[in-house]
Amino acid sequence: MLKRPLTPETYYRLPWNLADNAITWLEPTTKCNLYCEGCYRENDPFGHKPLADVIRDLERVKQMRRTDGISIAGGEPLIYPDIVPLVRYVAAQGWKPIINSNGQALTPELVRELAAAGLVGFTMHVDSHQVRPGWKGASEKDLNALRLKLAEMIHEHGEGKVSCSFNATIYRDTLSEIPMLTRWAHEHIDIVQTMVYILFRSARKRSNFDVFANGRPADVGDLVYQLDKQEQHEDIDSQEIADAIRLAYPEHEPCSYLNGTEDSRSMKWLLTLRAGNKDEIIGYLDAKFAEWMQIFHHLFFGTYLAYTRPCWTAWLQKLIFLTPFNKSLRQIFGKLLTRPKMWTKPVHIQSIMVIQPCDLFDDGRQNMCDGCPDAIFYKDKLVWSCRVDELEKFGAFIQCAPRSCCGGGTCAPQPAPAPEAAKAPEPAAAPAPEPTPVPEPTPAPEPAPTPVPQAEPVQAPEPTPEPAPAPEAVIAPEPTPEPQPEPVQTPEPTPEPAPVPEAVIEPEPTPEPQPEPVQVPEPAPVPAPRQDTAPATKGMTEPAVKVMTPPAVVAPEPTPAPAPEPTPAPAPEPTPEPTPEPAKAAPAKAAPVKVAQPAADKPAKAAPAKKSGKAAKKKSKAR
Repeated sequence: MLKRPLTPETYYRLPWNLADNAITWLEPTTKCNLYCEGCYRENDPFGHKPLADVIRDLERVKQMRRTDGISIAGGEPLIYPDIVPLVRYVAAQGWKPIINSNGQALTPELVRELAAAGLVGFTMHVDSHQVRPGWKGASEKDLNALRLKLAEMIHEHGEGKVSCSFNATIYRDTLSEIPMLTRWAHEHIDIVQTMVYILFRSARKRSNFDVFANGRPADVGDLVYQLDKQEQHEDIDSQEIADAIRLAYPEHEPCSYLNGTEDSRSMKWLLTLRAGNKDEIIGYLDAKFAEWMQIFHHLFFGTYLAYTRPCWTAWLQKLIFLTPFNKSLRQIFGKLLTRPKMWTKPVHIQSIMVIQPCDLFDDGRQNMCDGCPDAIFYKDKLVWSCRVDELEKFGAFIQCAPRSCCGGGTCAPQPAPAPEAAKAPEPAAAPAPEPTPVPEPTPAPEPAPTPVPQAEPVQAPEPTPEPAPAPEAVIAPEPTPEPQPEPVQTPEPTPEPAPVPEAVIEPEPTPEPQPEPVQVPEPAPVPAPRQDTAPATKGMTEPAVKVMTPPAVVAPEPTPAPAPEPTPAPAPEPTPEPTPEPAKAAPAKAAPVKVAQPAADKPAKAAPAKKSGKAAKKKSKAR
């Protein structure tokens, strides 16, 4: 058989919501006289609530929710000692009392009392997964006898004023019974107003989910609706129920639905309205008719509609005046015209409702009924009645999280710091600690004129080939305009270049030059006498006498050179270049560069002194 998919986009979305709904759930007791495999409430032998407490809850419901009917459930409400007064109170508040029962305690006398108290309808839960005395091992077809007995009792002793509905929990092993159950409801359409199929759900100990409640791990095995034998149960959805019904009624087509909280296309409550009599189903009412029914009821009565008395569904012929405005009614009444005998018999409207409870998605989301009609007042809140056991066991609804491991999440940030650490030392090592000896390229001219200091030519070739090109290549790209700003960073390596010039004369005092350049300004007065000596050497009046003595005196002078050497270093600084520069930034550079120059000047002056001495001798001889 070709399956016809359901199309929720063409159905009427029922307008039920949390604050304005057709039904509200009420549990005056949690004590029950049967065991139902699909039940979600724990049987408590002492579960009867005082009537005053139940009425107090209803007063709060009146403040929190506009509702048309009150579904009195449990537990088993028919064994609640104050069931008749409770029904009377609900009816007095303008609500429609509906009793959800397993029918085990129903008697003709009780039906009459409840009908007199204002009861509008019964919903009897009968299926083959109940442990019912006298019906052990009975199939769904066998239980039709019990259904018919209950339906006839309600119809007879309720005087046709109390509607009758039947619930059946559908399991995977009873899915094939859907066509039979739907035909049975059709055969008794005159006394059975609604047939409800509740799809079985249970909490399962799935290995691929972690379950939490209030942020703490929770054991679903503590829940009453966790069944070990149903761990492998495959959930059924509304589409499967529709396909099963169409095996018996190919024209079956729903008209309205209630979507899920996580999936807008899921059909959590799926309603079908069909018209006919015990012999034939004439047609199906469409989405527009379902919309009119809800709107008109809300307009005239202030609430949305779920249950009504049989007199409103017994004679479809009364709606003939709406045929010009509704296509489905025109089709139905068109068939009635070809069947004149049917006009003398009532054409009933029968509802078929499919309820699809919570769906657990692969990502852990739980798809509940959006605007659930069966919301219950619990601890000053309206909550899902099918999950109250979680609140009582864990204090909160359970949440499911799929078990998964994240791969590589922490690896990505780790490689990021590695390159940064690699880049950090590069600029630190690359800057000028090595190129700082750049000031020494100036001594390059010194080796030629200064043969006396042997240390100078030893160090001069080492820095001259390497630092001379290196500093220009390294420093030039960074501060191309001026190499001097880098010496601001060189103060760290300054101790190295400072000793370099002194090492030229003597490598021993290399650690001391740092304080010496700081004290450089103090020996400033020393160059003054040397400036006086310079013109004396230049004087030609007495060159012979003075020239002969200085070479002997100059020869021993290089030995005690460490003391006088700091004096010449500052002497040339002020003379050729502005003094502020060495004081501020580049004392190290100015000192080595100019130390070499005065050193060269002195031997240069000494040399001509000797020459002048020889020339003097020659001149003296000539004279």
